[in-house]
Amino acid sequence: MEVKELIRAGRLSEARKLLTEEVKKLPGDLGRRTLLFQVLAFSGEWAKAQSHLEIIANQDRKKETGVQVFKNLVGAEKQRGEVLKLKQRPSFLPGSPRYAEEYFSAREKLERKMIQEAAELFAKIDAAQPVVSGTLDGAAFAGFKDTDSFLWRFLEAMVYERYMWVPIESISELMIDPPKTLFDLLWIPARIATWEGLNIHCYLPVLYPESFLHPDERVKLGRMTDWVPLGGPFTRGVGRHVFQIGEEEKSILEIREVQFKPSGSEEKHEKNN
Repeated sequence: MEVKELIRAGRLSEARKLLTEEVKKLPGDLGRRTLLFQVLAFSGEWAKAQSHLEIIANQDRKKETGVQVFKNLVGAEKQRGEVLKLKQRPSFLPGSPRYAEEYFSAREKLERKMIQEAAELFAKIDAAQPVVSGTLDGAAFAGFKDTDSFLWRFLEAMVYERYMWVPIESISELMIDPPKTLFDLLWIPARIATWEGLNIHCYLPVLYPESFLHPDERVKLGRMTDWVPLGGPFTRGVGRHVFQIGEEEKSILEIREVQFKPSGSEEKHEKNN
């Protein structure tokens, strides 16, 4: 079976093994090496993925600009892993929301299985914020959040080499490109406009953090979503990002255009230093 057929069949480990053998035999075949980079990225092997990008750029200088885009995304993924492990905080765009400290306190309590205390803090934050409303591809909704309890009120974004969180209430418009390539099933191009007047072209990670650790290769490839119980009502997502939009759940790749309505009391953000 050919590599692309293996990937289409969801057999990621077999595709990785076959590609590794083929690239060793044909080190100058940039098509195979590029595909191996993608498979390594789905597998979360960031150091190896980056080394193949370096080789591609060295073998064909015309590809340096494109390679730099993916080097940036790999760097942002490494930051993402540190944020997930609570070793560092994300950068916020356009700035830290007022509830940031309470949010991180709630998240730490959830990590320590202090479920009731975490629930009280999350509820306090939620009660103080306006309900986000707008239209999704022309259809009205009230309420927009990530189904992952850790991400919840934030949209993950990668702006150049930086991993960032965008508070959903700070967004005035979100446009997500339709997927066209295998790369787009990892990082999908998007445009975010904020109430503060920023207009950012970026990439959104299609998969939840560390989905590559899940034993089911359908989850690793983002063909399904699973939720890991964290205690009480809280869950952590693995696989493809899913948002609760009004009464519906929508995967990130089902969303094209979101126009948010001003609440009349948009969250003011403190600018990061």
